[in-house]
Amino acid sequence: MSPMKRFTERLVVLTVFGVLALNHPLLSLFSRETFLLGIPVLFLYIFLFWLFFIIMIALISKRTHTEDNQ
Repeated sequence: MSPMKRFTERLVVLTVFGVLALNHPLLSLFSRETFLLGIPVLFLYIFLFWLFFIIMIALISKRTHTEDNQ
């Protein structure tokens, strides 16, 4: 399988995961009036997931870039 096809497949899977993680049923689990470290749980979930999502995109891109150079 070509590295570009693998890269595309990984990004598609990550996108589907992101859509599911930021969809209403899962977000409603965190939509409570509770605070963790002084931050509403819903905001904390969204920003931590956003950080995780960016890190995963960077890792996938870097891994694909190093596979192309070999």
